[in-house]
Amino acid sequence: MNINNLIRKNIQNLKPYSSARDEYSGDAMVFLDANENPFNEPYNRYPDPLQKELKQKISFLKNISANRIFLGNGSDEPIDLLIRAFCEPGNDNIVTINPTYGMYQVAADTNDIEVIKVSLSQEFELDSKQILQAVTKNTKLIFLCSPNNPSGNSLDKEAMLEIIQSFEGIVVVDEAYIDFAPGKSLLPGLDKYPNLVILQTFSKAWGMAGIRLGMAFASVEIIQVLNKIKYPYNINILTQQKALELLDNKEQVDIWVKS
Repeated sequence: MNINNLIRKNIQNLKPYSSARDEYSGDAMVFLDANENPFNEPYNRYPDPLQKELKQKISFLKNISANRIFLGNGSDEPIDLLIRAFCEPGNDNIVTINPTYGMYQVAADTNDIEVIKVSLSQEFELDSKQILQAVTKNTKLIFLCSPNNPSGNSLDKEAMLEIIQSFEGIVVVDEAYIDFAPGKSLLPGLDKYPNLVILQTFSKAWGMAGIRLGMAFASVEIIQVLNKIKYPYNINILTQQKALELLDNKEQVDIWVKS
């Protein structure tokens, strides 16, 4: 997949904002050019804009390289960024199942993107052929939520893989509730599918909805696009510290992994 065939032209040409902490990889005590206050440590310092330490711990936990991880203000941030990066307002569309998580519609509406909805069966099952038939030449993204919100069931894995393998755009599989469905995640197969984005979160099984930390896993190229257009300090220092504290608690992590 050539990502340049999907990304919006203005995003391709965009020069991203570069902060003081983007441009320095060491452990400087203070960045004078960022006008950081000398008092009220440690909250007087800007957080790491790429959350490198936190990503390394998630990388170890998820068995995926850190440069294939994007961290967002909840999963809602990468949902919005994906639509903004790949869908031309007033022209492109996304395909979703129905019923499903309402933020796909909200993010699309905010960005003036049409939403094509394909109903699940009476048993809330996924029909891959109906999804693919709904695709038009202007479809850039397909959103699949598994386990699905609000129906609660895991979508058929083979049906999802058929969509991923057949669609020439990006397929986003939202696995916010995957920790309640052992063995169902598509994350171990991410290397096989360059057009796949997987969303997970600290909000559900981790019980950390208040820190607003979502994860997106994808190809290096897609992660680079998300980093290019995100706000410079999208994950604040308190959220990063709390997540690191959680991941440093081996007992809690072991319970979570075994579940």
